[in-house]
Amino acid sequence: IPASTFGMVAWDEAPGNTKLHIRGSHQNLGEDVPRHFLQVISKDGTQPAITGSGRLELANWMTGEAAPLLARVYVNRLWEHHFGDGLVRTADNFGVMGERAANRDLLDTLAAKFIAGGWSTKALQREMVLSAAYRMSSKDDPAAAKADPRNDLLHHYPVRRLEAEPIRDAILTISGALDKTLYGPSVVPHISEYQNGRGKPKSGPLDGAGRRSIYVEVRRNFLTPLFLAFDYPLPISTIGVRNRSTVPSQALMLMNNEFVLQQAARWADRLSATPEADRIPLMYRQAFGRPPQTAELQEATTFLKDGGTLVGLAHVLINSPEFIYVE
Repeated sequence: IPASTFGMVAWDEAPGNTKLHIRGSHQNLGEDVPRHFLQVISKDGTQPAITGSGRLELANWMTGEAAPLLARVYVNRLWEHHFGDGLVRTADNFGVMGERAANRDLLDTLAAKFIAGGWSTKALQREMVLSAAYRMSSKDDPAAAKADPRNDLLHHYPVRRLEAEPIRDAILTISGALDKTLYGPSVVPHISEYQNGRGKPKSGPLDGAGRRSIYVEVRRNFLTPLFLAFDYPLPISTIGVRNRSTVPSQALMLMNNEFVLQQAARWADRLSATPEADRIPLMYRQAFGRPPQTAELQEATTFLKDGGTLVGLAHVLINSPEFIYVE
């Protein structure tokens, strides 16, 4: 008999209003404060009847036509994920202290389509990645850059680095080790001998059993070094936009990390069954989605003829900027 699956749920227990804490003191209580929504962000200021805890009413209100803020915020964050910067750059602040939308009409149009499409993230992402904006060249135009220095109007596609999790998943993909299974329990992270601290857990497999990074268990005191090198946020609070750094430790991590070395060896082993003449072109297609240029093919061929190994070439391609940057 398979083990039961458990999940966290909300349980309403004797819900009620909260009393006003006069001057913030829980020992000096005033009158009841009725549960209601924030009128300042309500379209018409109407208040629906609330029964129970009000969670259901809150969810319905947030996703209703009278309060389109949630759709705009969600669309903006997904846009930021694909284009590097949101249409509203202050992703955590849509108020008067935040920045104005670079293209308000575009934001509203995408939000309206998102709602009309049943709040489908898949449909929204498809809309973005099939757009002309997403397929633009990354080459900058001097005249356009002078008129639009921050690229708010998207005169070119902004070059952006992959986040920590997609980098790991991309490495697993080219090595053939990625497990695309959906759902299931989280995977215990690999803990190196150099990671010490109170409550140190048992280490999981180096490759995380091939599972996607979203399934790797998060241990606040034992975060994956590869993730930390590429600006993985500390899991002690929420964050709207991650830091974006380019530092030497990132190159050193890709050069020396055990996981990267392991997957480079797996990738090379996977290619050993491929005819020798096809290996280099196949590696470039798997890593970069394109065939090698003539000079690249000659350099890689010379590298192997001079005693270089397929593992070494695989490691070089993983360490190249093109592998971790989207252009």
